[in-house]
Amino acid sequence: MTDYLNEEYCEFNNDASASSFGWNFQSNAGIFLFLKYIQRATDIKIESTQQDIEITLLNGSKVFAQAKSAQDYTVASDKKEKFKDAIISLSRNPQENNQLLYISNIPDTFKIANNAFNNTVVSYESCLSGVKKEIDQAFKSTVKCIEKKILRESKKEKRDMLMAFKEKFEDFNKSSLYISTICPYYGDEQNRYIQISDAVLSFLVNDIKLSRDDAISIKQRLLEHWQLSFEHNSTIKDYSNTKRITKSDFTWPVAALLIENDPTEISDCLSFTPDMAITNEIRRILDRPESVYHERFEFSNRVLQDFANFKKEFRGNGKTQIEKAFITHRYSQFLEEFNHISDIEEKEYITKVFLYRIISNNRNMQKISVGVGIQI
Repeated sequence: MTDYLNEEYCEFNNDASASSFGWNFQSNAGIFLFLKYIQRATDIKIESTQQDIEITLLNGSKVFAQAKSAQDYTVASDKKEKFKDAIISLSRNPQENNQLLYISNIPDTFKIANNAFNNTVVSYESCLSGVKKEIDQAFKSTVKCIEKKILRESKKEKRDMLMAFKEKFEDFNKSSLYISTICPYYGDEQNRYIQISDAVLSFLVNDIKLSRDDAISIKQRLLEHWQLSFEHNSTIKDYSNTKRITKSDFTWPVAALLIENDPTEISDCLSFTPDMAITNEIRRILDRPESVYHERFEFSNRVLQDFANFKKEFRGNGKTQIEKAFITHRYSQFLEEFNHISDIEEKEYITKVFLYRIISNNRNMQKISVGVGIQI
């Protein structure tokens, strides 16, 4: 404190909103890009050791994306510098068979290509000659900056490192370069997430083949779930087994959000008579964002396979609903999924609710698996 008091002039600025905006953009850019590549992708990482966004494709190749943003791009003075920083970072990644992608929220990074990259992914090879010329100039300017740094560096070891980097950068194969801009992306949620929300809606309608009404009904909650998931993923160390968000991990919440069963629908399957307190507690559990976890494909597939076997053996009297018979007789096999619930009655209730939801939602799950090309 005395150091601050001894200063003639102190300026305190705790505003970290620009950094927070950048992290927010990175997560949403990850969602945007994963939806773009969903048919060819296997998994995604946010903030990997390799790059801001790293997508693995079915053929084993990668999309390495560097995300740059500006809170107010209309007054940003370093638009081209952001691109230069990005290509320097991307040049570290292996280029053969991979895509090196610059994604930003700045539509006028290249003056001659204003809006040319908006809400799409464009390869360098697909750019018009004038755009290529401006990109080429940015590369040349970056090389000159590296050369100036080499001349200023007095330590031989660092100078040699810069020389080696310059040679590597000059070998940058621009045929592997791709550019994308998410626009608009600024201000509050109403403006910031317009294009991300539209991408989610397009995915649900065009890839999953949901009705537009169904897609609209879950779009916002799905986007919020993905945003939380991707923001959390950026905090996980890359060597962790949980770092990869697989395509199935990404898509199973769609099925979970499509079903809205009332928990009282299976009250006749319980071994006890539920009162209002426990029913309300079950509703609270179902309303929690993390509840969708229990409808992931791995667990759902287990339930559905057992249900299929049960149907072959079932000998009902015509009046007994097969779904509820399965829930009543087989639920104990799935209790361990809900070991985090200590109350015995609550655990039985929630287990049976989720079994009913999964069975009821089988058709939607099949639609999703076909839509994105995964096996369940």
